Amino acid sequence: MHLAQLRQPLTRAAANSCHSVCRLPTTHSVSATAILSEQFAHLRIGPSSSNVAVEGRRYASVKAQGAYRLKPKRTIPKKLGAKKTGDQYVIPGNIIYKQRGTLWHPGENTIMGRDHTIHAAVAGYVKYYRDPQLHPDRQYIGVVFNRNDKLPYPKDAPRKRKLGLVAVPRKVEEVEKPTMSASGLPLFVTRHETIEIPPPAVTTPVAAGKAVKGQGARVSASGAAAVPASSSTISASASSNSNNGGSSVIAELIKEKLAARAEYNARQSALRKLQQQKMLARRGTRVLRLMNNYSYRETNWEIGRLIGDPGSVPGTEKVGSRKAKFRARRRRRNTFLLGIKERKLAKADRREEYRGRVREKREQRLVQRKEFLAKQREAKKAREGGAAAEKSEKKEVKAEKPAAAAPKVEKPKAPEAAKKESKSKVEEKKAAAAAAEPKKDSKTEKKD
Repeated sequence: MHLAQLRQPLTRAAANSCHSVCRLPTTHSVSATAILSEQFAHLRIGPSSSNVAVEGRRYASVKAQGAYRLKPKRTIPKKLGAKKTGDQYVIPGNIIYKQRGTLWHPGENTIMGRDHTIHAAVAGYVKYYRDPQLHPDRQYIGVVFNRNDKLPYPKDAPRKRKLGLVAVPRKVEEVEKPTMSASGLPLFVTRHETIEIPPPAVTTPVAAGKAVKGQGARVSASGAAAVPASSSTISASASSNSNNGGSSVIAELIKEKLAARAEYNARQSALRKLQQQKMLARRGTRVLRLMNNYSYRETNWEIGRLIGDPGSVPGTEKVGSRKAKFRARRRRRNTFLLGIKERKLAKADRREEYRGRVREKREQRLVQRKEFLAKQREAKKAREGGAAAEKSEKKEVKAEKPAAAAPKVEKPKAPEAAKKESKSKVEEKKAAAAAAEPKKDSKTEKKD
C-alpha cells in the first residue's frame, strides 16, 4: 500500500502510538525523518499487518453507466414543456419551451427551431402573453429587456432595443465623383447623335369614332372580336334587327364595343411609339468610359440597355418586369379558376331549376289525375241516378194502367184434369203422325 493513500489514518495512528509506546526526546538534534522511521517500526506496517484502521478501504468513485431503466409499457422520456418561467432571466440561445407542434408561438425577441422549440434571441426576461391584433387565439412567448415591461407592445410604439438605442437617420455625405483621371484624361465622354423622331399622331375621339364606323369589326355573341366587317354589314345587321321586331340596343352595344376597342388600340400604339422614341433617344446618347488601356468604350450593361429595359424580352415590345409577368399569370389563373367555380355554380343552379320544373310537372299531373277521378265519380253517380229515375218512372207507369187492360189469368186446374188433357193431346199427335207416315213393318208396329 502506498503512503499517499494513508494520509489521515497514518497521522492519527502515529499520534496515538507516540503517546502510548514511546516519548519523543527533548533534544532538538534528532531529525523529523528519524522520528518518523522509528514510529513506522513500532507500527509494523506491511502486507501481513492486520491493522484495518491503518490500511483503510477503497470504494467505487465513478457511477456505473447504462441506459434508462424503464418500467414496462414506458418509453424514453421526451422532457417536453416549459424550461423557463415568466420573468426568469435568459441569455441568447436558452431553451424556453419544448413542444411538439405550435402550442406556443415565438413572439418578441424569440425564435423557433425546426422541432418547434422556442429559444431566446436576446438576453432578457421571459414573458408569456397573447396578442389579439396578430391572432385572436394564439399564445406567444417573448423576451423583454426590462422586467416591468408588458407584452404585447403598442402597435405604433417605437421598437425597444438593447442599451436604449434609438433609430436616428444616418447622415450620408455626398462624395463628388471625379471627372478626370490621374493622367489628366476625362473618365467618360458623352456623345450625342441627332436622330429624327417623328411627331406622334394625335387622334381625336371623333376621328376614332369615324374610323370605327368605317372600319368596324364583327362581334360574336360572347363579345369577343371575330372577323373585321364593314360599316354596311353593321348597318344591315342593325336594320335587320329593327325590322325583325327587335330594338336598336344591340346595334348601340356593338358601336360602343367597337369604339372602346379602337380607343384601346390607339392607346397601345401611342405607348409603343413613346417607347420607341425613348429607345432612339437612349441610342442617340452614348456614354464612352475610359478603360485601363486608355481607350474609350461603352460598358457591357449599357450596351445591353440599348436593346431594352431590364426584365423585358428584346424584340417583344412588352412592358413589365418578371414579377409583373408572374402577377399577370397568377391573375389569369385565378380568373380561370373563378370561371370554373362560376360554371359549377351555374350548373348547380340549372340542375336545381330542372328539378323544380320536374316537381311542378309531377304536381300538375297529380292534380289533373285527381280532377279526372273526381269527374269520373260524378259521371258514375249521374248515371246511377238516371237509371234509378227510369226504374221509378216505369213503376209509376205500370201502376197508372187500368185493371181491365190487364191480361187474363187462367185459373189453375186440378192436377188430375191436367194429366188427362195432356194424355189426350199426346194421343192426338201420335194419330196424326201415323196417318202422315207410310206403313212400317209389323215389328215396328208392335213396338209402337
